[in-house]
Amino acid sequence: MLSITDMKKEQKKPPIFRLAFRPFFLFGSLFSIIALILWAVFLNDPTVFIKNSTQAWQPYGGWFWWHGHEMLFGFSVAIIVGFLLTAIQNWSGLPGLSGWPLAGLFGVWVLARLFMVFPIVSGEVIAIVDILFLPLAAFVLAKPIIAAKLWRNLMFIPLLLLLAWTNGHSHYRLMGGDVFSLPDTQTTILIITLIIVIMGGRVIPFFTANATGTQKPQPLRALELLSVGSLGLATLFTLVTGSINAEPILGVLFLASAVANAIRVGRWQSMLTVDNPLLWSLHLSYLLIILSLGLISAFHFGLEIPLSSALHGLTIGGIGLMVLAMISRVSLGHTGRVLQVSALITLGYAALALSAIIRVVAPLLSNHPSSLYVVSAACWIFGYLAFVVIYWPVLTKPRIDGKPG
Repeated sequence: MLSITDMKKEQKKPPIFRLAFRPFFLFGSLFSIIALILWAVFLNDPTVFIKNSTQAWQPYGGWFWWHGHEMLFGFSVAIIVGFLLTAIQNWSGLPGLSGWPLAGLFGVWVLARLFMVFPIVSGEVIAIVDILFLPLAAFVLAKPIIAAKLWRNLMFIPLLLLLAWTNGHSHYRLMGGDVFSLPDTQTTILIITLIIVIMGGRVIPFFTANATGTQKPQPLRALELLSVGSLGLATLFTLVTGSINAEPILGVLFLASAVANAIRVGRWQSMLTVDNPLLWSLHLSYLLIILSLGLISAFHFGLEIPLSSALHGLTIGGIGLMVLAMISRVSLGHTGRVLQVSALITLGYAALALSAIIRVVAPLLSNHPSSLYVVSAACWIFGYLAFVVIYWPVLTKPRIDGKPG
């Protein structure tokens, strides 16, 4: 049980820095909006950023590298860190990162984002600042895990460090002239998906059982191992080989993961969640992960499916929708509010699902799908703008029940 003895000291901290979910959920979401507005403007008219006939403004790495990198390491990683550094307080019973130490970690993230958009220092400095964030977060997370002997949660430390590795390697590839770094992007997407599959398997059936008044299904050890293990092996294969070509062995692993996770979610009583947006959004996101894993499997078996489409199914439908569903719930729970979302947030969930579907099918519908990509980005922007507008006062003001956090 968490015990904070000095409430006066706790209340002196700015509300935004009382727990990690507050700054990272809010400004991670805001950053995704800004990043996708810039990306949509570029897709619609690449010449809009040209200042004169010989010079064009562009972010660090160029538009394509920056877009892929920042939606993963700017947006997704910020949310993951905010979630884990908040959850560890509940897991361990020890006070979470807050106050000036949290502000310092957040500042590293902000500085990296600014340097990426406005590359006014050398590439080496930008890379160092950007890469530093994840090892720092892993160190902060590891301390309470080790202190409380929470060995079950120790797995998140190597996963964060693997993300730090793919981040560093993407910078290395960029410095070597690779303006896409697609192998690192693919591996990063899979690592983040793996984290979601692990956490989703823990919290989605728990949330569902609590809200519906039903009994939480007991995990089947073999099914859990196959669901996570097959995806883990596929992720490890892509990390080691760096291949973005069709590989039959990956087809088998992704298919096994898709089938196992479909059976897994089938035990979570999804049909009972249709009248609860906080629940059906989680289940829908997990379903989109399963469908995307199936598409990736089909690509590796040689079917005419663009790998980019399948991966965007994971990034938008899996990561994007799952993040929106989780942060809208966690932000309410950790600020002492009733777990109920507005109609606008519900529309935001639907917009993220639509964004994923449009982005996946766009290359199949048109040889020039840029306009559909802009529509997909607009759906994302709507969903996360709804979150920022509604949750700004929630995340920047003290808990309504007077408790710390």
